Amino acid sequence: MAMHRHVWSVAMLVVVAMLIAPAAGQAGGSPVLSWSPATNGGFDYGMVNPGQTVPETFMLTNSGGSATGALTVGLSGSSALTMTADTCTATSLGPRASCTVTIQYAPISAGQSDTATLAASGKKDAAAAGLTLTGSGGGHLYWVNAGTGTIGRADLGGQNATQSFITGGSVARGVAVDAGHVYWGNSGTSTIGRADLDGQNANQSFITDASAAAGVAVDADHVYWVNSGTGTIGRADLDGQNANQSFITTAANARGVAVDAGHIYWTNLVTGTIARADLDGQNAEQSFITGAAAPATVAVDAGHVYWVNTGTSTIGRADLDGQNANQSFVTGGSAPRGVAVDAGHVYWANSGTGTIGRADLDGENANQSFITGASAPFGVAVGSG
Repeated sequence: MAMHRHVWSVAMLVVVAMLIAPAAGQAGGSPVLSWSPATNGGFDYGMVNPGQTVPETFMLTNSGGSATGALTVGLSGSSALTMTADTCTATSLGPRASCTVTIQYAPISAGQSDTATLAASGKKDAAAAGLTLTGSGGGHLYWVNAGTGTIGRADLGGQNATQSFITGGSVARGVAVDAGHVYWGNSGTSTIGRADLDGQNANQSFITDASAAAGVAVDADHVYWVNSGTGTIGRADLDGQNANQSFITTAANARGVAVDAGHIYWTNLVTGTIARADLDGQNAEQSFITGAAAPATVAVDAGHVYWVNTGTSTIGRADLDGQNANQSFVTGGSAPRGVAVDAGHVYWANSGTGTIGRADLDGENANQSFITGASAPFGVAVGSG
C-alpha cells in the first residue's frame, strides 16, 4: 500500500510540474518585441512638403514571456527623420508591457526620398525589433511670368527656381496644377494652355475661344477659367472637351477663380467682392465676401478663403463660410496679383518687384522676397508633383 501511495505522489508531482511549466512565449519564455503602427515591417510617412514636420509615435510591445532587460533604441539613416521623444531606452519591458518613441519627418527639398531604420534591442539575444521608416518630399511652387510669357517653378522651400520652366505663353495671367498637368490662361490669345508636370508637351491652345483668359483652377473633374473679356467663368472636362465659355454668366469683372470640394469662388474686381457658387454653377452669391479692394485672385483651403487686394497691396482672408473677413491678413506686398495656399504657407506673386512672397498660415513671418527674379508675376499655384 505504501508503494502505491509513493507512485501516486510522484505521478501527481509530474502532472503539477507539467501544468506549471512555461510554454514557449508564456511566462519564463523569451521576450518578443514588435513596433506599431507598422505594415510588413515598415511605416511610410507619405509625401510631405519641404518645410513641414510630421511626427509619428511608435509603440514597442513585448508580447513574450519574460523581460527584455535594459533596452537600447537607435535611429539610423536619413537626417530628415529624427527622434524627438523616447520612453524606451534603458527600460526593461516585462511581458505585455509597452513603451513609445516619437520620430518626426521633415524633408528638406521637394522630390527627395528618405529612409531610416528604427531599432530596439534588449540584453537578451531574442529581444530585438526593427522598423523601416520611409517618406518623400514633394511639391513645387509655380508662377506665371506675364512679362516673358513663361511659367516659373521652384521647390516649395524656394530652391531650384527656374523662370522658364514652360515657355511660349501669351500674356499669361493665371496658373493651376493637378496631379498630372500644369494649366495657365493665355490672355493674349484667349486660350488655356496645358503641359505635363515636368514641363513637357506644352499645348498653348489646349482650350480655345476663351475671352482674355485670366485666372485658372482645376479639380478632379474639370478645368475652370475666367473670361475677363466677357465677365464669365468657363469650364471644360480635364481632357479639354465639352468647353462651356459661359458656365457661370453672372460674374462681374471677374479676374481670379478657385475651387474646393463644394464650391467655385471668384473675385469681382470692380465691386470689391468675393463670389461663390455651387460646383454645378448654381446658387451664385456675388457678395459672398465684401469689403475687398479691387480683388484680383482667390485661393481656398480646408478652413479659409484667401484673396489679393490690388488696391491696398494686401492679402485678405476669411473663414470658409465667409465670416471674420480680414482685409489686411498679410500686408507689405508690391502690386500682388496671385495667391495660393498649401498645408503650411500662403504664397503670393508681387508683380511690382518680380518676387514671390510667402507667410505662415497664420499670416506671420511674411517674406516678400521668398523667390526673386520673376517678370511681372500674375499668378501662383502649389502642386504636389
